[in-house]
Formats: sequence, C-alpha cells, structure tokens
Amino acid sequence: MAAVQQYESCLGRYLLEALAARPGFKIWGIADLGRLDWRVPTISITREDRTAQQIAEHLARRHIYVWNGNMYALGLSERLGLEERGGFLRIGLIHYNTFEEIDRLLEALDEL
Repeated sequence: MAAVQQYESCLGRYLLEALAARPGFKIWGIADLGRLDWRVPTISITREDRTAQQIAEHLARRHIYVWNGNMYALGLSERLGLEERGGFLRIGLIHYNTFEEIDRLLEALDEL
C-alpha cells in the first residue's frame, strides 16, 4: 500500500505542477506541493471561460473521463460561488493511471 500511495502522490504532483503552469485553470484544494501528504490525487479545477460541463464534454470526446458538478458538496460549491456555473471539474487519479494518460489530458486541456 505504501508503494501505491507513493505512486499516486507522484501522479498528483505531476498533474498539479502542470496545471499550475496553465494560467487559465484554477486548482481548488491543496495545491502546495509540500503538502501532498494532506491530499489524495483527486484534483478539482475550474476555468473562467468554460463551465465544468463544457470541459468534461470536451474531454469525453477525446475518451478522457472526468466528473463535473458539485460532487454532493452543494454547500461548499455554493460558498465558493461555483454552483451557479455548474460546479467544478473533478479529475481522479489512481494507481492504474499513467503519466502518459496525464499528458493526454493536458494536451486536451490545452486545446480549450
């Protein structure tokens, strides 16, 4: 389990670093790379010029599957001012994902 946790942390770090380098995206939650022990590799993002649903549909057309909405965190989504825009995009990584898949995701996000 320690090896799985370490690998997932590396995946999360890779994606967080890449998203931070893309100014159009806002990362919600812990983005401090020094605090990765405090989070799992499930990353929520938004983009000012697109709704989460629009981003999810764009990714789905490229066979990249994510979630959009409030993930049953309605109160949080409302307090963050995201609910009226349809919530946020949730990217879930796990031990069977690869760095190549993250690169595919990033290429698709760069198309927006």
